[in-house]
Amino acid sequence: MASSSSPRGPLLSVILDTNILIYSASQPFDIVHSLEQMSLNSVLVPSFVISELESLSRGPGKRSKVAALALRIASQFKTIRASVDGRTVDDKLENLATRGGYIVATADSPLRRRLLAVGVPVIYLKDGRLVTGDVPLG
Repeated sequence: MASSSSPRGPLLSVILDTNILIYSASQPFDIVHSLEQMSLNSVLVPSFVISELESLSRGPGKRSKVAALALRIASQFKTIRASVDGRTVDDKLENLATRGGYIVATADSPLRRRLLAVGVPVIYLKDGRLVTGDVPLG
């Protein structure tokens, strides 16, 4: 089956943010299975998200253990080397998604609203399930 692409980038390619990986590591939520059930061409984790998880995993307490598990979950997806402008990871996600035509999967409500405001399609968590909103899947 040939893959389709849009002028903005790979059709139905999703980038994962730090928050959704942390959520998957800390809750009884299988992000791998949930994403497999959506007709997505590829699921990618930006290198700057990996860096943020690595930094969090070196800290003290339970949060570091959750971040380490989130890194293991992230390793099941392809890492995309991304060099984009931005002061924060959220800035970089917005710039990458806008520039590359990606869908963003997040569990972060303020980020979801921010991305939708600039026209970036979002997959988000609602009641413990991934919701596509107006993203045309399958």
